[in-house]
Amino acid sequence: MHNILITGANGYMGQQLIKRLLPLQGLVFDKIVGLDIRFSEHLLEEKQLVCLQKDIRSKELGAILLENNIDTVVHLAAIISTPDKSDREREYDIDVNGTRNLVDACIEAGVKKFITTSSGAAYGYHPENVHRWLTESDPIRGNYEFTYSHHKRLVEELLAEKRTTHPQLTQFVFRVGTILGKTTKNPITEYLEKPKVLELKGYPSPFVFIWDQDLAEILLKAATNGKPGIYNVAGDGCLTVKEVAAMMGKKNQTIPGWLVKAVFGALHPLKLSKYDAFIVNFIQYRPVLSNEKLKKEFGYIPQKTSKEVFQYYLQENIYRSVVAENGGH
Repeated sequence: MHNILITGANGYMGQQLIKRLLPLQGLVFDKIVGLDIRFSEHLLEEKQLVCLQKDIRSKELGAILLENNIDTVVHLAAIISTPDKSDREREYDIDVNGTRNLVDACIEAGVKKFITTSSGAAYGYHPENVHRWLTESDPIRGNYEFTYSHHKRLVEELLAEKRTTHPQLTQFVFRVGTILGKTTKNPITEYLEKPKVLELKGYPSPFVFIWDQDLAEILLKAATNGKPGIYNVAGDGCLTVKEVAAMMGKKNQTIPGWLVKAVFGALHPLKLSKYDAFIVNFIQYRPVLSNEKLKKEFGYIPQKTSKEVFQYYLQENIYRSVVAENGGH
């Protein structure tokens, strides 16, 4: 029997994981604790779940872990932002300092297993990414210009250090591709909802997608009997910008990268554009994640390929649009 605590419990993936944990209470898990700065009413009403409204930067975390005899922590609390919507100082304090505070509290409290979601963005957006699949042995370089990517790199460096100094805290680090499900909203879906999909001339800019239900199953497997390690998380295959646009029935607008960089480089300093020149790297050099280690070593084969996940996402959005047009019926 295990006692498990989930940070970011009220978030999208936190709620997906909790749905899977609750039926296992009394069988695998004795106590299930959710920690977040706020909770939806339906979670507060869930009698099997202990809801703690705390910030991951709280100095009380160690005491909370000890009081609840927590042996497994799933760390999902994070801020996802695009380069144009970033509060760097606040995000650093939450993502980096908050994670450091949580990991230190886990070590002090004798937690045995630490599971966290990193991101493919931790690899960074670099020219070397083009036309190749990234594996877990590739360096984590991030990009300072992209706050989210840079902070994921810093967090992974922190975790690598702790694996050396405190090996008794077993780690699972999942570098996740773009998550899609029935109701997913994230920076990539916002980008794809624009009237035209931007394609930079000469760059296919592939996307790798993971079904939200696959990710929830992966987190559950890690919390129960999974093999510790670092894993890329994505469905099989990838989709280029052109393929994504075609599946959505949209036109892809092809523009030379140098022109986009020059335009945004000139407009951003004048506050005439929310994007700066780095947005070109974000589109050109997308990290494309190989999932071979996830399948062979962790032992999980995603139920949906990247293409199937995207098809599912589109079908669900079309369905919701039809329902809305018919007054919810």
